[in-house]
Amino acid sequence: MKIVVLILLSLSSLYLIIITILTIIFRPERKSSRSGLKLSSPAVYPPVSILKPVRGLDDELEENLESFYRLDYPVYEMIFALDDWNDPAGEIVRKVADKYPHIRTVILATGHSSTQNPKIHKLSRMESESRGRLLWITDSNIRVEPDTLTRLVAEYISTGASLVFSPILGSSSQSFASLMENSSLNFFTSGNVITLWKLFAQPVVVGKSMLIDRLAIRTFGGFQYFREYLAEDYLIGKSFLKSGFKVSTNYTWVMNISQKATFHSLFKRLARWAKLRYQINRPVYLMEIILNPIVLSLFGAAAFGPIFWQPVLLITALKIFLEYVNFLAVNVKDRQHLLNHLLFPAVVVAKDFMFLAVYLTPFLSSTVDWRGGKIKVGRNSIICQTPAYERFSFEEA
Repeated sequence: MKIVVLILLSLSSLYLIIITILTIIFRPERKSSRSGLKLSSPAVYPPVSILKPVRGLDDELEENLESFYRLDYPVYEMIFALDDWNDPAGEIVRKVADKYPHIRTVILATGHSSTQNPKIHKLSRMESESRGRLLWITDSNIRVEPDTLTRLVAEYISTGASLVFSPILGSSSQSFASLMENSSLNFFTSGNVITLWKLFAQPVVVGKSMLIDRLAIRTFGGFQYFREYLAEDYLIGKSFLKSGFKVSTNYTWVMNISQKATFHSLFKRLARWAKLRYQINRPVYLMEIILNPIVLSLFGAAAFGPIFWQPVLLITALKIFLEYVNFLAVNVKDRQHLLNHLLFPAVVVAKDFMFLAVYLTPFLSSTVDWRGGKIKVGRNSIICQTPAYERFSFEEA
C-alpha cells in the first residue's frame, strides 16, 4: 500500500508539472498564429450576437460590461437577459448601453425558471432575439480585451470549428477567498482545460465563454434542447462532437473578475461544480483525488506513520511552487500586489483542504445551490424536478 500511495503521488506530481508547463506556454499574453489573423474586409467578418445572462451585481459589473462595448470587432450586437426589471443590474446595463448607441443592444426580462436550467431559459429567449451568424455566450463577471472576439472568430474561420471555447483567467483578488478562487481557476480549471485539449484532444467546454455557430446549435433545435440539464456547457460540447461538429480553441483567455469572494460563497460554487462533475463522469471524478497531493500525502502519513512526513513536506513545497509559478505566469494583475505573494503559500494549502471537503459533497447530497435556489440533479446533471418533458439521451446526440 505504501508503494501504491507513492506511485499515486508521483503521478499526481507529474501531471501537475505538465499543467504548469502548459499554462506557461499558453499563458494569456501568448498570441497564436491564427489569433493574429486579419480578415481582408469587414464584409468577411460574420455578424456576432453576444448573449449575456445577468443576475445581480457582480464585482465591477460596469467595467466588465463596458469591455464588450469596446471590442474592435466591426459588426456585433449585445443582448442581455435579466430575471426581471427590478434587478439592480438592469440599471448598470442600461447605463453602459447608453454610452454606445451605435451598438445594437437588446435588454430582456425573461423571468427565472425553476423547472429547467435557468441559464438555458435565458439563452433561449436571447437566441430568438439575436441576428448574428455567431453566438458568443459570456457570463456577466467576464471581462475581455478589445481583440478577444476577433481572435475567437479567427479560430472559427481558420479551423471550421462550430464551437470555440476559452481558458479562464481568474483575477482582481481583494480577499483571501477570492485569491483562492482565482488561483483555482488559473491552475485547476484552466490548467485542465489546456492539458486535456493539448495532450488528449479532449475539449473541456466551460460556459464562461463559448463562441457557437448559430446553424450548428439550430440542428439541435436551439439552446432549449439542453433545458433539462444543469451542466449545459459540458453537454453542448459533448453533443457537438457526437454530431460531427468541430470544437476548438486557440487559447484565447477571458478574465473572470472575483474581488470579494467569501469562504462561504467559494465553497458553494466549488461544491456545485463538484456535484455536476460527479454526475457527468463518476470514474473520472473519483480520480480527481490524485490532483490533491497535499491531502493524499497526509493520508499516507496518517496510515503509515512518520516515514511519510518527509514526502508530505516535499509534496506540499512542490505544490506551492507549481501554483506560484502559474500565478506569476498567468495572473498579471494580482502579482502586482505584494500581499498576494505573501499569502500565496497559505492560499494553496487552505484551498486544497477546502477541495477535500468539496470533494466529499457529492457523496452526501445531489442538491446544488443555484442562484439563490436549490436544484436536485441526477446522472448527466439532469434536473430531477423538471416536469415530464420528453426525455432524450445525450448518448444519442
